[in-house]
Amino acid sequence: TQAVLNKVIIPVPPLPVQSEIVRILDNFTELTAELTAELTARKKQYEYYRNHLLTFDSSTRFERLGDTCSMKSGKAISAAQISSEYTDSTPYQCFGGNGVRGYVANASHHGEYPIVGRQGALCGNVNYAVGDFYATEHAVVVESKGQYEQRFLYYLLISMNLNQYKSQGAQPGLAVGNLENLVAPVPPLDVQKRLVHVLDNFDAICSDLNIGLPAEIEARQKQYEYYRDKLLTFQSAE
Repeated sequence: TQAVLNKVIIPVPPLPVQSEIVRILDNFTELTAELTAELTARKKQYEYYRNHLLTFDSSTRFERLGDTCSMKSGKAISAAQISSEYTDSTPYQCFGGNGVRGYVANASHHGEYPIVGRQGALCGNVNYAVGDFYATEHAVVVESKGQYEQRFLYYLLISMNLNQYKSQGAQPGLAVGNLENLVAPVPPLDVQKRLVHVLDNFDAICSDLNIGLPAEIEARQKQYEYYRDKLLTFQSAE
């Protein structure tokens, strides 16, 4: 309330000190903004080339996804069985309608699969599961019947912007039957492998938090927060 705020005591350093602190913090903020802008530009560049590389003309064969892929929703699991953290007793990622929901004790699948979220406002999002994992009823596990490389299929599904096919209503969703009826290009497997190599390199630059700009942005943000707290901590003049 206003009465409480009126009793709050805050430091009032000399104006020259305030100006210098503002200058330093603004420099940190500007640098982080520049790095974030560069990352955004890299991502747009990546999306442009990804879409360009995954655009095929009439010389490429096109097939229904239902004829080239198996698409099956996962199994229901109670929220109580999903942990928010990885532990020895819950070591497996659990994929739901919006990607990874958490971790569970038992896996439902093993291998490498594109996972399409089919429930919620973000339905149509595509993730890639590797190893042992669990898929809920809100996640569609996609498996090639032999005409696609699994990793290429992942990139292809992303480029198809599946969210545009969601149902309208309070709870948007994607019907598996509708996904199966979508028509997609089926380039030769050797072409798919070459494209995956290029796209994986782009993806690593843009997405891997251990390398490149994302890690630099995270480090700068932590540095800014550290110095902000130091610079805005004052001793009492009394």
